[in-house]
Amino acid sequence: MGLKASRLAVAAAGLACALTLTACGNDKPADNAAAPPAAPPSAAPSSPAAADGDTGAWVNEFCGALGPLADLGQLKPPDMQPGDLAGARSAVGDFLGKIEGSVGPVVDDLEKLDKAPMQAGEDAKTSVLELFKPVRDEAKAAKEKLDAAPADDASAVKEAATSLQNVGKGLQKASTGMSSAKGTAEVEAAGKNQPNCQKLNG
Repeated sequence: MGLKASRLAVAAAGLACALTLTACGNDKPADNAAAPPAAPPSAAPSSPAAADGDTGAWVNEFCGALGPLADLGQLKPPDMQPGDLAGARSAVGDFLGKIEGSVGPVVDDLEKLDKAPMQAGEDAKTSVLELFKPVRDEAKAAKEKLDAAPADDASAVKEAATSLQNVGKGLQKASTGMSSAKGTAEVEAAGKNQPNCQKLNG
């Protein structure tokens, strides 16, 4: 379902490595993006039971809300050339917008999701929101501030680039945190046969 060391977590980790070089311990982001550290698997439930109708439907919606995270795997860090202020501004702003476009719908849909029929579902929803909402908020605020700054404001571009690095750190934290978030083992079992969850696992 994408809550273990799945392709969603791997995509987020790879992107985060490319954005936060110090977090990956290498000055070549493309190499790191190809092989991010695997997240530890979550413990399997001792005796998973088949999900009842309400639980299965809720978990299917939960998985559907996570779908936009797959877009993170398609993103490449912005290409910025020294001395090209306009190009850097455009690249950073565009990239912040794309991250918000991937993470924002996840946060919005999870916040609108009805209360789960089981506590594990509520725990998982809360955990995922705690991981991705700060990323969405930082990306959104940074882009809005950059868009409002004068076109020749170099400090605004530098500040936005710093925010982009913070976003990368947030994605790194989220990519590993999803695998051990509270309630995910039970939700994983309940979503085994749900179509949206199967899509996440590919």
